[in-house]
Amino acid sequence: MSGMGDGYVGTAQDAVRIRRLEKQREAERRKIQELKTKSASDQGQPGLLQFGSGTSEILETAFKRETIGLVTREQYVEKRVNIRNKFEEEEKEKLQKLQQEEEELQLQKRKKRKIKGSSRLSFTDDIENGSDEDDGDIETQETKGLGRGKFGKDPTVETGFLPDSEREAEEQAERERLRKQWLREQEQIRNEPLEITYSYWDGTGHRRVIQVRKGDKIGDFLRAVQQQLAPEFREIRTTSVENLLYVKEDLIIPHQHSFYELIVNRARGKSGPLFHFDVHEDVRTIADATIEKDESHAGKVVERHWYEKNKHIFPASRWEIYDPTKKWERYTIHGFSSSPSSSSLPLSSTLPGVNRMQTSMLQRLLMKGVNLELSVKMSKSLETKTSVPLRGVSTVCVFPKNSAKLVPAGEEAELLVGLKNDGDSDVNVIAIKASVHLPFDHRMFVQNLTAQGFNNASVPTSAQATFPYIFAVSKYLQAGNFDLVGTIIYEIDQQPYQNTFYNGTIEVVEAGGFLSVESVFLVTLGIALLVLLGLWIRGRIQQLSKKTKRAPKVEVGTGTTDASMDEWLQGTAYTQSQASKSKKKK
Repeated sequence: MSGMGDGYVGTAQDAVRIRRLEKQREAERRKIQELKTKSASDQGQPGLLQFGSGTSEILETAFKRETIGLVTREQYVEKRVNIRNKFEEEEKEKLQKLQQEEEELQLQKRKKRKIKGSSRLSFTDDIENGSDEDDGDIETQETKGLGRGKFGKDPTVETGFLPDSEREAEEQAERERLRKQWLREQEQIRNEPLEITYSYWDGTGHRRVIQVRKGDKIGDFLRAVQQQLAPEFREIRTTSVENLLYVKEDLIIPHQHSFYELIVNRARGKSGPLFHFDVHEDVRTIADATIEKDESHAGKVVERHWYEKNKHIFPASRWEIYDPTKKWERYTIHGFSSSPSSSSLPLSSTLPGVNRMQTSMLQRLLMKGVNLELSVKMSKSLETKTSVPLRGVSTVCVFPKNSAKLVPAGEEAELLVGLKNDGDSDVNVIAIKASVHLPFDHRMFVQNLTAQGFNNASVPTSAQATFPYIFAVSKYLQAGNFDLVGTIIYEIDQQPYQNTFYNGTIEVVEAGGFLSVESVFLVTLGIALLVLLGLWIRGRIQQLSKKTKRAPKVEVGTGTTDASMDEWLQGTAYTQSQASKSKKKK
C-alpha cells in the first residue's frame, strides 16, 4: 500500500480496484519474464532456431549439424526422416501445451463467472480479490463502503414479461408455423368426402344419396343435385340452381354457406343438428333428460316456386331462413308415436331404464332363445352415437320374390341384408332394426318394427354374408305408401357402428282375404249404381212408348136431350153428321 500515502482521497472500493489492477500487472510481468527465459533456453537446442525462421530453414540447419563427412544414401535419407519426425513431435508438444494453458485459463474464467453469478452483489469479486491484503483500517473502510453498496440483479425474479427481441422472434416463428399447420389440416378436412341423404320434395318425398366435399357450398351441392335429378324430373331440368332451396331441420340454408361452416360451428336447427347429413335415430335404453337427443333427418330440396305456393301449409309453414347469430336452445320435434303393439313387460323390472320398444325387443329375443347377456349388449349398442358407417363395410338390401316391395298388413315380410367386409378387422353383427315413417314427413313415426338379434354372427376380413330380417307391420295400418328405414348394428374391436341398409318407400296392402271392408263397400256401391241406372232407363222407355194422349173433357152445359124431340130430324144431314162423330170417338 505504498502508493497510498498521505494526501490520497478515495473510497475503499477505489482502493480495492487499484490493488486488483496492480496484481494483474504483476502477473503479466511474471508471464512475460517466463516466456523470455524459455526462449533463451531454447536457443541452445540443436534442432531449433530463432523466431521468424521458416520450417525448411530449421530442418536444413538441424540436418547440417547432424550430418558430418561422407554418408551413404540410405543414411542420408534416414537422418533426414528422423530430423523431420523429431521436429514434428516438438511442434505437437508445443501445441498441446498451448491448448492446455488456454483450457485452464477458460476454466478459471468460467469459475469466476459462476462465483460472480451466484452472488447478488455486483462488487463481491472486488472484495474477495483484495481481502487478503487489507489491514484493519482498510477493513473498517470496506465495511462502511459495503453498507453504501448497490444491490445487483436477482436471478430468481420472473422476467418473462419484459421485452425480448429474440424471444418475440421465436414466438412469432412458432405462431406462423402453427398457423400454416392449422391451415393445412383445415384444407384436408375441406377435401374429405361427405355423404348427404336428401329428399326432393314436391309434396311427396323422393329420397336420394349424393357425395360431395365438406368444403363445398350449398350452391355447389344443389348444382350436383340438379344433375342427379334431371333425368328423372322434368321440372328440375328446366329450372336453375338459384331457384332451388335446401331445407335442413326446418331451416332454409342460403347458398353461400358451406358444409364445413356448419360442421365446425356445430350449427343447430329447429328440429335437429345441422352438422349431421345422414339419417339416424336417437335410440337409447336409459331415458336421461340431461342428454340432448341426437337425431338427424334428411334435408329437403324444393323449388322456390313450390315453396312460395305452399308456404302457408305444413311442413313449409315451419321453415325459416337460417341465421348463424340465432341460437336454438332446444329441438322441437312433433308427430312422434310409438308402436301400438308395444306394451310394458315384466322384463323392465330386470333392466331399469329400458323403454317399451326395447323391452318388447328383448322379450322377443329371450323367447327365441337368445341369452340375456347378448340382449343387453344389443340394447346398449342401439344407443350408440356412432352414426357414420365405418369405411370398408358396405351393405345392400334385397326383397326376395317381392320386387314391387308390397308388404301385407299384419303378415310377416322378409328382406335380405348383404354385408361386405373390406376392412382390416372382423365384423361382429349384433342386430337389425327398422322403423316405418310417414312419406310426407319423415320425422313422424308410424311404427317401430321388431329388432332381430344375432348370436356370434361374425364376418371375417374380405368376406361377405347375408342376414335375413323378418318384420310385420300392424294389421290396423291403412294401406298406402310409407317410408321404411332399416339399420344394421355391428361392432369392430368393441366399438359399435351402424349402417342404414335401406331408406326408401314400401307399399302396405291389405292382407290377402276373400272379403275385405273396402271390397264389400265398393261392390255394394257398384250394385246400387247399376240399380239406379236401370230404373232411370226403364222410366225413359215408358215415356217414349206412349203413343197417344187423352183429350181433356169439355163441359157442355146442364141441358138435357130428349130423344122424342129429335125424331123429326131423323134421316136428315144433321143426324148423319152426329152418327159419324160418335164413331170417331169410339
